[in-house]
Amino acid sequence: MRMFAEGRPRPRAWVAAALAAVLALAGAVGVALPVQAAAPATIENPGFETGDLSGWTVVEGTAFTGAAVSSATGWGWGCCFNPEGTYHLWGAATAGGDTPTGRMRSSVFTLGGTGEISFLLGGGNDLANLYVALRRASDGAELMRATNSAFADSEQLGRVVWDASAHRDQELYLEVVDRASGGWGHLNLDDVRTYTTAGSVAEPVNPGFETGDLTGWTATGRAFTPGHVTDRTEWGWGGPFGHDGRYHLWGANDGTDDETGTLTSSAFTLTGTGAIEFLIGGGNDLEDLYVALHRASDGTELLRATNTAFADSEAYTRVRWDASAHLGERLYLRVVDDATGGWGHLNVDAFDTTGDVVGGEFANAGFEAGSLQGWSADGEAFSEATVSSATTTPDGAPFGKDGTYHLWGGSQGECLTGTLTSPAFTVATGGQVRLLLGGTQDAEVYVAAEAAADGRELARVGVGATRETYTEAVLDLTGHAGETVRLRLVDNSASGHLNADHVRTGGAPAAGADAHVAPAAYVAGAAAGSRPGRTSSARCEI
Repeated sequence: MRMFAEGRPRPRAWVAAALAAVLALAGAVGVALPVQAAAPATIENPGFETGDLSGWTVVEGTAFTGAAVSSATGWGWGCCFNPEGTYHLWGAATAGGDTPTGRMRSSVFTLGGTGEISFLLGGGNDLANLYVALRRASDGAELMRATNSAFADSEQLGRVVWDASAHRDQELYLEVVDRASGGWGHLNLDDVRTYTTAGSVAEPVNPGFETGDLTGWTATGRAFTPGHVTDRTEWGWGGPFGHDGRYHLWGANDGTDDETGTLTSSAFTLTGTGAIEFLIGGGNDLEDLYVALHRASDGTELLRATNTAFADSEAYTRVRWDASAHLGERLYLRVVDDATGGWGHLNVDAFDTTGDVVGGEFANAGFEAGSLQGWSADGEAFSEATVSSATTTPDGAPFGKDGTYHLWGGSQGECLTGTLTSPAFTVATGGQVRLLLGGTQDAEVYVAAEAAADGRELARVGVGATRETYTEAVLDLTGHAGETVRLRLVDNSASGHLNADHVRTGGAPAAGADAHVAPAAYVAGAAAGSRPGRTSSARCEI
């Protein structure tokens, strides 16, 4: 053909020359050529709300199948998972329970925002064979790993928080691994969060040391070590400590007053009303022995407290800060011991950063008056005689109460019935009411939140499992913020009783809780295996 006469470019050469010209022009005028799009900032199906494993890839084995995605709220022999939303991954729901093994991976994401990654994790505690790992997509390198150390073998979901900011802007994925086939050889997973702009987690990891160690905290020096975390209820020459849950940090345990150091929490975002509270004991030295609140962005110290309430005492007292000026900020807590010599140590427990109302608890919410002052009793189940300072159950297990006094309904026997009604209070912005419950798992034994105006029941929670020792319960009053309500403690069972303590009337809603039906009580570090003790009383035949 004439257009390709000799001396002119052949077709392939002509195309190459034209392409070279276009590329040269693009470079000259700064035209950007298309590039491959980066992976999104979030993974597909992060909370399994599709009801299946959509977005996740099973690499090997049968531990992770569609059958493992569950909407169950409890596991049959206990309660509650406390998931976020309707569905979650329950490793034991698959055929074979703990026996199957396998691996699965999330979709790839690009880490952005603050670099924080968090997720809800439950199941077995085995870091070598049962874990969630963070991996780099380019080479598969493992960057971080976590197992269910929070509850040390429990179906209940607890939040794991990673500071992965060193890997921002990298493409990553999560790998869920189950190489365990014996007892507790499974993992539960939910609510994977891979992108936050101001931090999504409203409390530090392990705020009450209920892992039995310093998981989630960073220590320097020798003042704070895992050996300082204890479940002791008294200190040998006196007691009780009056701690919350099972474990607490006793600065004089496994050491001397001469050791110094610091203990720093993971970062959290302040929400709710901005209230922060915690238990403190030990020495009184505001300069060298204290708990401080810091801003994460620049390390600035915002608030500080030492043990001024008892001026050198092992027993705990509650500190409450109004940190509302720092709502929405990323913060962390630091426990400091620069003191040596007598009383050169601190005891701390039960850090609560979820936003309880400052000064908002009604009077005698934890029965610390040593009486029913402010409460109204009807019937015989609750009386002045049921307000107790007992630290252990008849079986010898620590109650896990808060402070000195608590309401021990079983102290007067099982057959008495009645109700106990709190003073009225206003529901906080977060809509959460929390308290410690123990006693009998019975539909006729429960706590209800009722509208003060007409007595209408808004939420109810019962005892999750029969035990004298305390576990934490949540009443979710989302949608009722600003309303005036009362709590009614109910024992209508002739063969059961109710124990209660440490009512807190503020805070953010419980994850996954229905707006009007509160979840059953869940284990929060109390002695889960303790048995209810039989009681005797001249007033009640049992």
